[in-house]
Amino acid sequence: MDCTKRANAEEWTSVILSELSRAEEKHPEWPADVVHAAAILNEEAGELIQAALDFHCGKGDKLRLIEEATQCGAMALRFLVHLNTYNPQRSITNDQG
Repeated sequence: MDCTKRANAEEWTSVILSELSRAEEKHPEWPADVVHAAAILNEEAGELIQAALDFHCGKGDKLRLIEEATQCGAMALRFLVHLNTYNPQRSITNDQG
């Protein structure tokens, strides 16, 4: 990675970390189970896709792309930070023979 791209990545990382702090302050609780945590990340990814589609079709702007990508990055970090707290659940079986 050249120096310009590296500096740009570091700037975006700073923006994402700021968004992570804001999100943790606004929503201090985080799901204890991996499915709900992944669903939050997926919701943000879906909003990014919608922003990209809008931009592609001439109905959106880069500011919205930045906002949604930043939120997606923040939730990806939040998901990873909590990775050690997720535990698999036992499957529920039907023992009615």
